[in-house]
Amino acid sequence: MAKPIKKGPLLLAGAALLLAGPLLAPSVLAFPYRAQVGTFDIRSEAPLPTAEIERVIADANRRIATSPIADPQGEKRSIYLTQGGWRWNWLAMQSRKSFALTRAMTDYVLVNRSDLAANQMANRGALGATRTLSSIIAHETCHGMERRRYGRFMSVTHPTWLVEGYCDYVAQESTLDDARVAQLKARGERHPAMIYYEGRKRVEAELARNGGNVDKLFAEAK
Repeated sequence: MAKPIKKGPLLLAGAALLLAGPLLAPSVLAFPYRAQVGTFDIRSEAPLPTAEIERVIADANRRIATSPIADPQGEKRSIYLTQGGWRWNWLAMQSRKSFALTRAMTDYVLVNRSDLAANQMANRGALGATRTLSSIIAHETCHGMERRRYGRFMSVTHPTWLVEGYCDYVAQESTLDDARVAQLKARGERHPAMIYYEGRKRVEAELARNGGNVDKLFAEAK
């Protein structure tokens, strides 16, 4: 006689799949608007006016193209523009205070609340500069470039100042600017975004020293 199937484990497995599914494929959360701009597949909670999204992506691509490790045929990414509500909270999990993020196993780019028309992200407060949306897209796209070039888990094998600093270097912006960092240092304070700022400055100096060799930078960084 066949043994009855225990429903408890099946229910737990189903619940886990239901919760984890969007983390692997955000499109299941039904982003209502979609646009294909070059090699970028963009989905959004809000309408995507053609001229506005093309302008943002063109600027992001301009920044990305400055990196010698970028795909000359164009970086292919799925980008999800949220309004910072339940979709963002579900997908970002412990990174809800971030501007954006990418998942190492999928390379999709998830973006917090932004102003597409102004090409800006939400302000992070008195000590956080308002970053452009295009720089955030370039930064997160760069993480995928790093993983392709230096290994899927390179964020574990390489120092944070390099991993984040190089992406800010490619993005040509950091959350903190020179003036804000000077204020923090004058008061003897630290800010979570300082490692990005300091990393970008260090990357810039190292590349100037080694003739712009990105592979050498990642090979020698400690």
